[in-house]
Amino acid sequence: MEINGNVRPLVTRRGFVRAFWRELRRRRGEDPTLTQEDIYNELEDCYREAFGEPQFPSFQAFRKWRDRRK
Repeated sequence: MEINGNVRPLVTRRGFVRAFWRELRRRRGEDPTLTQEDIYNELEDCYREAFGEPQFPSFQAFRKWRDRRK
């Protein structure tokens, strides 16, 4: 999965979260069975491929970070 042809939006944690919500909304329109964790894993794979390490250590860590920033 590529985010509009580049991973630039994923560089910051805030950008990662924005991309997460955008992709979740878009992809659930196509397949309502997708979970938040599915989208997170796909974004994390893109990030890891580009930067060699994960943005977040786990889905649970991502959720905690995301939910504290609302």
